[in-house]
Amino acid sequence: MKKIFILTFILSFAAISQTLDADNCLEAQSLDALDININKCPDLPSIPESVSTDAFSGQIGLGAWELGTTAEGETYKYGELVDSGASNILEFYGGGSTEVNSLNISCWAKGYFRLRAILQNPPVEYIKLRNAGFQGRFFQFQTDLRNGRTGFKRISSYQDHLVKWVTVITEDGECIQPTFSKFQDYARSELKRRGL
Repeated sequence: MKKIFILTFILSFAAISQTLDADNCLEAQSLDALDININKCPDLPSIPESVSTDAFSGQIGLGAWELGTTAEGETYKYGELVDSGASNILEFYGGGSTEVNSLNISCWAKGYFRLRAILQNPPVEYIKLRNAGFQGRFFQFQTDLRNGRTGFKRISSYQDHLVKWVTVITEDGECIQPTFSKFQDYARSELKRRGL
């Protein structure tokens, strides 16, 4: 009986330790890799959760899930993800909802968890940009080229305060994700554009 209890405890502990918290679940993976493994990450939250980092005081807002083009042909819908109880998940937004499939969810998750990991030690260019009062929060934007074309295919600015953190699903179903270097290049170009 004692052996069974010990084995059960070990297996339970192993299962718990397989999932790490959202900010360190990509440990030992390159943040510049074309793809990442999110198997040790927690479930995607219904709304992107703010992140704390030693680089800045306070929390950094990560916005909402924003889908470039829905299967119904509507563009720029954002809101929260709600489990439909079926195999797919619904995204609810002002005025309606749309079904997002498992590829949408996994691609969003890869972009989201990579951003959280990057913000634990962000590029100096982004620190400088944020400390100058620009681009202080993010939106989790996804362009799904299987559903049509939208204007966002890389990390983009919205006015002076928002970074669209863009993942792209290609026509062939490949998930293209922002990387550390792409974020560094984005911040560098923003500094140059603003003369900072």
